[in-house]
Amino acid sequence: MSVASHLAVSPATYDTRIRSLIPLYDELIAEVARALGHAARPVRTIVDLGIGTGALARACLASAPGARVWGIDADPDMMAIARTRLGRLSSRVTMTTGSFLDEPLPACDAIVASYSLHHIRTARAKLAFYRRCYRALRPGGILINGDCAPASTPRGFARDLDLWYTHLGKTFGSRARGRRVYESWADEDVYVPLAEETRLLERAGFSVDVPWRRSPFAVMVGSRRA
Repeated sequence: MSVASHLAVSPATYDTRIRSLIPLYDELIAEVARALGHAARPVRTIVDLGIGTGALARACLASAPGARVWGIDADPDMMAIARTRLGRLSSRVTMTTGSFLDEPLPACDAIVASYSLHHIRTARAKLAFYRRCYRALRPGGILINGDCAPASTPRGFARDLDLWYTHLGKTFGSRARGRRVYESWADEDVYVPLAEETRLLERAGFSVDVPWRRSPFAVMVGSRRA
């Protein structure tokens, strides 16, 4: 599903609108790019899973000045915005239209994602995808995922989402309306608790670190052995 139909946001207004829907958006993007420093090898090729309007790609190119980005997205209209945003940096970016679940992943030093892997619907499918990422990474490479990753217990899960409901309440006029908007995303979005994400990454062969977390969001780093 395109961003426009899922979030009722047009590609042209995405960068403005997304911040009214997701708290800590800019901070998480910056922390995903910063986590490239966890790689145990020079970062020359970065795969961006769901390049969208290019916000994360731009941040990664700033953090790794010698790198190139291979970005994939199912929404060509979003990638058109990314080309404009990246400007001269576009010469260091290759964009592919398609689903990262279906397209072959190129050999790379880092794989990054922000607010995209929650579209994988089941734990089995996510484990299979993490194993694909592990195989695509060169030794010492890293997978960095920035996403919603709440606590495991029902009480902790609810507490962690409180920040998000409050943020949406400010956007939509009341906490109740904000929560209804959040719940309307359930057909597309599956938020896996942080502990389960860690287990899946470890089963795929990664060593796992969490360099940044502000409930309910986290940046998870899976490292392939050097």
